[in-house]
Amino acid sequence: MNTSQQLLLLSMLAALPVTGAAAEGGVAQPDTAKWECKECPPVERGWSGTVDLGLGQVSNKSYKFGEYNGLYQQGGFFVGDGSVRFRGADGYYWNIDASDAGLHTRLLDAEGGRQGKYKLMLRYDEVPHALADSARTPFAGSGGAALTLPAGFPSANTLTMPLGNALQQVDLSTQRKRLTAGGSWIGANDWEYAVKFGRETKQGMIRTGGAFFANSAQLVEPLDYVTDQVDVSASYAGRRLQVKLAYYSSRFGNGNDALTWQNPFAVPATPGALTGQLALLPDNQFHQFLASAGYQFSDRTRGSADIAWGRMTQNQAFLASTLNAGLAVPDLPGSALDGRAVTLDANLKLSSAVTKQLRLNAIYAHSERDNQTPQASYPSVSTDMFLGAPRTNLPYSFTQDKLKLGADYRFTALTKAGVGFDHDRRQRTFQSVGTTSEDTFWGKIATRALDKVDMTLKLAHAERKGSSYQAVPGILPPENPLLRKYHVADRDRDSAAVRADIAATDSINVGIGAESSRDSYSESAIGLASGHDLSLNGDVSWVVTPQTSLHFFVNRQEIKSTQRGSQSFSTPDWTGQNRDAIDTVGIGVKHAAIKDKLDIGADYLVSRSRSEISVNTGASNPAFPNITASLDSLKLYANYRVSDRIALLGSWWNERYDTANWMLEGVAPSTVPNMLVLGEQPPRYRANVVRLALRYRL
Repeated sequence: MNTSQQLLLLSMLAALPVTGAAAEGGVAQPDTAKWECKECPPVERGWSGTVDLGLGQVSNKSYKFGEYNGLYQQGGFFVGDGSVRFRGADGYYWNIDASDAGLHTRLLDAEGGRQGKYKLMLRYDEVPHALADSARTPFAGSGGAALTLPAGFPSANTLTMPLGNALQQVDLSTQRKRLTAGGSWIGANDWEYAVKFGRETKQGMIRTGGAFFANSAQLVEPLDYVTDQVDVSASYAGRRLQVKLAYYSSRFGNGNDALTWQNPFAVPATPGALTGQLALLPDNQFHQFLASAGYQFSDRTRGSADIAWGRMTQNQAFLASTLNAGLAVPDLPGSALDGRAVTLDANLKLSSAVTKQLRLNAIYAHSERDNQTPQASYPSVSTDMFLGAPRTNLPYSFTQDKLKLGADYRFTALTKAGVGFDHDRRQRTFQSVGTTSEDTFWGKIATRALDKVDMTLKLAHAERKGSSYQAVPGILPPENPLLRKYHVADRDRDSAAVRADIAATDSINVGIGAESSRDSYSESAIGLASGHDLSLNGDVSWVVTPQTSLHFFVNRQEIKSTQRGSQSFSTPDWTGQNRDAIDTVGIGVKHAAIKDKLDIGADYLVSRSRSEISVNTGASNPAFPNITASLDSLKLYANYRVSDRIALLGSWWNERYDTANWMLEGVAPSTVPNMLVLGEQPPRYRANVVRLALRYRL
């Protein structure tokens, strides 16, 4: 039907008489009950998704291999994964995802409700961190709050300690478990309300240390943390205005107040120094109120603002200054710290498309922490053996103001450029530098240089200046007045990044990039003097055939730094240099061996790192050995579809890791006479992981 015929038909329809409600002045409403969308994808009702069930096997125990993936124990494990969806009538739905049911990385994430009405959510996950499986200690009670020694202790030094029979292996690891439940519902007049409750526990054992004068020991610290969180909010979403009001609280509790340990070293000069005590993380609370708003001034301009006020408190009862009954320690100034700090965070954002080519952005952020903990004079005890001069606590506070201005301009459909200015000003109390101010100027450009080449370039220059540097009073032993701490020292930084993406052919895409940053601390006589970070990377993706695809990437990163120091508490008399280099290469392939039946694939990764440390003291001292690490990882997998609903999944993961670290290599618990260490060795492993599972499609 041509345009003239359409207009004629519309004219004839308009001339027809109306009936019913339309004849009485209303508007005739079309009957939409039988309308159908022929272009819309079909909506699946009921349950859909996949469930994977099977078994896996780990060949060897290695905490380094399973550091975060839960595969640190030798033996079999259950494979349980799934992703299930439900779509019902009237907008009812459920999304349920589960993974690693048989490992300590298990996850369950469920969300459901009725679209446009309400939503419910439940999430449970575990995060393991395997730290070390080569630690050994003579202390009994690892994992508890009291460490004791067997017969034969104390001793003059580690060489005379009866470690041969007393040492026992202890595996250091932590396990974090999080459970979160909540919901939200849409109320009247465009308001939405939400509430969420969460509990997180963290248990395990980590490294710590304690000392008695010149003698020290590595200890095992217990973790028994519980954190309860509440998040309540009300949000309004209008056509132009959006508002949110929220309250958040966090309560942290530690099941252990302190760690005590028996002194493994005999110290005749101080007979009372038999047991040491370390305070552990104290119970604390945090409460915060937040308000935010966004407003669409026009189709081109939008602004938003938010402000959050919070209060932190900590009033855990003090421990005794020492367990050495032979020391006459003055009384503490109170029974608890009465620690409290107030936080304030505020942000303002404005974005406007001034023209079709020009967009302006401005962000201002203010953050402060006002530490209102009262100051008092506290008695000091050095390593449970000597009384020191009284010390006054220093309640650290800070204020930070950040301003970011940016402009983007599109010259053509293929070229876009941007410039910006960032300002960061920080004020601190009880610090070496009271005020620092950093200004950064940056520019970037993105263009399609050729028909199949996209390029981006970004340059930046930053300068940080600080107020006069002075040692913080009350710090013992005192700092060298020539020292400049790197995070507050004057610094110049230049950085650049370039990237090219090339569509070499219809099936081959190539990416090449480089990033570099260089820091100069020209005003630091002692401390970090310079730093340089360089990264080069490339990647290729190739669709070899409709059944086969290939990807490849390579990366090299070099990090260098130079620092100056003084052995004589005076001008610099030694320099140190660090150089780290990391090379990584990876290749992967996917192949449809049998169309719609069998898919196979492989991924291979090689990584080599090298750390060099050199120190120049003016004397012919031997150089430090290099620290090296190598990783080779190969993964093979195959998926075979038995039917439309059933598939078999199989995979094999082979990984080898080797490292050399002179700081750990050969250092046994008795190697250092006045230091009882855990004797951890550089991690090395060869691991194989096999998985076989059946996938059922709902």
